Amino acid sequence: MAARRPNILIVLMDQLQRGALGSYGCRAARTPVFDRLASNGLRLTRAYVPLPQCAPARASMFTGRYPHQHRVYRVGDSTEFPAEWQAEVGPLVHRTPLPESVPSLGQAFKAAGYRMGYTGPWHMGDDEIPHHGWTDFWRTYRYWKDGRDFYVRHLERHGLAETFHREHRRFSASGSLDSGIFPSGASAVPVEHARTTWAVDQAVEFLDSRDDRPWVFCCSIKDPHPPIISPGDFPDLVSPDDVDLPVSLSDDLSTKPRTLRASVQHQWVRNMTDADWRRLIAHYHGLVAHVDTEVGRMLDHLQAEGLADDTIVIVLSDHGESLGAHRMIEKGPSMYEESLGIPFIVRWAGRIDGGNVSDALFSTIDLTSTLGDLCDVVVDPGEGRSFAGAWTSDAPAPRDAIFAEFYSHFEGQQQFIKTVCTDRWKLNLFLLDDSELYDLHADPHEVTNLIDHPAHAATRAALAQRIVDWNYETADPLAPIVKRAAQALDA
Repeated sequence: MAARRPNILIVLMDQLQRGALGSYGCRAARTPVFDRLASNGLRLTRAYVPLPQCAPARASMFTGRYPHQHRVYRVGDSTEFPAEWQAEVGPLVHRTPLPESVPSLGQAFKAAGYRMGYTGPWHMGDDEIPHHGWTDFWRTYRYWKDGRDFYVRHLERHGLAETFHREHRRFSASGSLDSGIFPSGASAVPVEHARTTWAVDQAVEFLDSRDDRPWVFCCSIKDPHPPIISPGDFPDLVSPDDVDLPVSLSDDLSTKPRTLRASVQHQWVRNMTDADWRRLIAHYHGLVAHVDTEVGRMLDHLQAEGLADDTIVIVLSDHGESLGAHRMIEKGPSMYEESLGIPFIVRWAGRIDGGNVSDALFSTIDLTSTLGDLCDVVVDPGEGRSFAGAWTSDAPAPRDAIFAEFYSHFEGQQQFIKTVCTDRWKLNLFLLDDSELYDLHADPHEVTNLIDHPAHAATRAALAQRIVDWNYETADPLAPIVKRAAQALDA
């Protein structure tokens, strides 16, 4: 009789910075659950997303395809591409929801007989309608947008909906454009009804309603995405005095692309003092601690139900968070480590050795292929590569570079970027702005832009060619535009 396939629990946070966990070296972190999971599993130090924004990153994670392939280019309803580009290469259409015609992890595991469950933000369109095979248990919410989703109806039943919406308006980033100071603080929603608590409650219900099938459950947790507010005692858990400010907080962006200086991600925080940053970062750590506590409750239930040894647990984020690095907040358009990189921890008792750390380059487009191999499920890998051998044996990691991109038209600013990152180098090729080159070994905080340094001209040219080759190999409609931008670096 064939061995039973393992279960999969995906714990997917939104905007969790790699450096915000104790296991990644954060002194102020209060994350014993995540740190214990890392000590019992495998921790990746060089995991990246293919685009640091929610919807496209999630679409890539579950399909193994780059955003220019699945065409979910950004969060929102549209991305405005320059008219002259479209005249040259044809219409460039942003798609949401993610079409069912794009093969995905959920579809493959559903077809293989898995019970599929999803809770929290779907974030790829039509959030209240089951998508892509996740049809057995579907309890999503749309963050704070208009509509009465599962979580809003829960709040209404407990008389908390107006409290929730009021404090989301109060702590919205929109007012920061005027003040230049990003808000954070305490939530008036009780801990037992907070959005992360609610998501974990759904996970527990899914586990309690299981049948004989192996299962995949994605517990999608919106926190610590802004508003940076947490319930109960968590806002005061971390003292601002215990916070370490980012090394690159002093970066005035004078040697960086002008779109970064003009971006809302910089303008939102342009007037913040060190004390303001310590307050904000301390509140962020308090919110992460709340997530850690609730994830611990979920993992405890998994253990109590006798499922821990038969379940692959994956902890990751859909993208990072700048949190003051380069005097910016949130994610994108910057492609710095804090925004593009993510924490990634995997535990599978008896199959993946605990306590190991990997510095191999990993892209979340590799997730679907890797899980398919680990579970003996046939998947369409897209452009993803399987790390199953690297995680469970001494097989070499299959990547020597990761590729990423960014598309945005936000507050009247157009930002289009193509990135390649190797073990040592990162090139951010801006299609409408000056570009960036960093030596990650000598300059891990990406302070010194080497794009015009004559000693690194050959490196710059080689990396630019890798971006061009990647774009043509993956049928990027912008490939001719990218090729011209790459050639202009040496003009």
